[in-house]
Amino acid sequence: MGAASLRRLLMMAICGLLPAITQPSRAGSLAAPSAPSFAAFVDDYLDRFGRFHPSIAGGNGLHDHDGELEDFSAASIATETVWLHSVRHELDGFDARNLTPDERVDRRILQGVVDGWLLDLETVRTWARNPMIYVAAVSDGVHDLVAMESAAPEVRMQRILTKLQAVPLLIAAANGNVHAPPKVFVERAVAMLGGVADLLSHDLPLAFANANDTALRGRLLAAAESANAQLAAYQQDLQTRVLPAANGSFVVGIANVEARYRDEELIDLSAVRLLAIGMRELKSKQTEFIQVAARIDAKKSARDVWSGVQDDHPLRGQVVPAARAIVDELFAYIRDRQLITLPPSEHVQVAPAPVYDLGLASMHSSPPLEPHPVQSVYYITDAAADWPVAQQEAWLRTFNYATLADISAHEVAPGHYVHSLFMRKTPGKVRRIWIGLNPFPQPSSGQDGWAHYAEQMISDEGFKADDPRYRLAQINESVKRICRLVVGIKLHSGEWTIEQASGMFEKEAHMTSLAANREAVRGSYDPTYGGYFLGKMAAFKLRHDYQAMRGKAFNLREFHERVMMDGIAPWWAHRQLLMPGDRGAVLE
Repeated sequence: MGAASLRRLLMMAICGLLPAITQPSRAGSLAAPSAPSFAAFVDDYLDRFGRFHPSIAGGNGLHDHDGELEDFSAASIATETVWLHSVRHELDGFDARNLTPDERVDRRILQGVVDGWLLDLETVRTWARNPMIYVAAVSDGVHDLVAMESAAPEVRMQRILTKLQAVPLLIAAANGNVHAPPKVFVERAVAMLGGVADLLSHDLPLAFANANDTALRGRLLAAAESANAQLAAYQQDLQTRVLPAANGSFVVGIANVEARYRDEELIDLSAVRLLAIGMRELKSKQTEFIQVAARIDAKKSARDVWSGVQDDHPLRGQVVPAARAIVDELFAYIRDRQLITLPPSEHVQVAPAPVYDLGLASMHSSPPLEPHPVQSVYYITDAAADWPVAQQEAWLRTFNYATLADISAHEVAPGHYVHSLFMRKTPGKVRRIWIGLNPFPQPSSGQDGWAHYAEQMISDEGFKADDPRYRLAQINESVKRICRLVVGIKLHSGEWTIEQASGMFEKEAHMTSLAANREAVRGSYDPTYGGYFLGKMAAFKLRHDYQAMRGKAFNLREFHERVMMDGIAPWWAHRQLLMPGDRGAVLE
């Protein structure tokens, strides 16, 4: 046994990760330990994962560690790394013959997820490069306890209180771990901290304004004020000390991008091949874009036609009501065309996005593992009142009525929200969770790939077919997702700067400079956000192959419901579940 192996075994023993040695039986022989069931293994895995990442666990409806804040100390990261190696070893030890078909798929998914986390912890080392993850631990963890009524108000107040009391340790870990970060990561962390300040000083008091336990509320607000002061000092330190010296590179390298697609998405293709697929589809979509634009006004260029579509947008302050209206239309269309049998569900709230919630729009669905469904919220980021008029107009053009419909189809129906409803019946737990949140490793081709498929599918099936502006917007969103694939690879090969990446979004996806920059910046910390596009392509390929297998028995509604009930999974897994033993390519 080598020294490294010996050290690993010692660390595992110290951390309690090695199985106990069974004492000899009276007959003098060693009794073989019984193998745990796969379901029990998954439960243990999720609990241990929740100890390391309580904010992520809470967002998935697993609340045993809600009162804890992430421990990103060097010792904790080392412990987590050792634990993940032991998990990988245990996963390899399961005999596939003793597992159900669902469990065999879940085992393969978990192997990839663990590999992705180990890649991040040991090689990419996000914890040593990106202060955003420290800020996200506070914002995500507190926000979920504020916004989602997963427990009585007093219970959630106490959990937030103990979480906030650990903020000094979190900041100490960030200061001790993060060295020479990329400038763009520091800038985003500073912006996020501004949003957290608003969360703690404004949203938190309002959320518990009517709490019966006024003494507890008083202690909570005092803890929030203290944490706010500590985070403000950290923000100031990032701005004055860290940012001027932030000269690190965000580039992770092509080998690591390929590894993340291979591990988390189970897409084993080279970057060269992925780029070839992207450029092929980009050309196809650009051709369709020109054709549809000509249906709107054949006398103008496609770019000018698209500019006219963007001019038709809600006024500032009216984006959220406009989103509510289009969501109602989408639900009605799905029911009328029987594209999906919508189960009875709670009301979807459409609300302005919190300051710290990055992006244009996002769906915060009740987690499928939540014991009792909580309020699902569709967040929209309106233009800010204090922006210059020109900046407001540029932002609102992104929410033109046609694009708002496409975004809502992606986020709500038939995309993320409807998917989450069917996932409440997904077998087991592995495919009923969203493993990570950016900038953490997470499989996105099965989650966002489905939503991207859903937005094109409903357009293909005739939604707003009498108004080609809506199809033009859907194509434009497709182009944006293809650009993400290309940009993620080009940025992390070191070939492109953020400015060059932003230029691609402006040129190819006709985005405003502000929105294009946000997309490019995201690529710096989310190198595999091309999973949206790859997942959509894999979904359409599976549908084609499944229809060929089923012949006249194929039913589109049944296909949609089967896929959604199979949960969030890489498309290799969906192929195995719908076509057992399938050896077809996930992508071509």
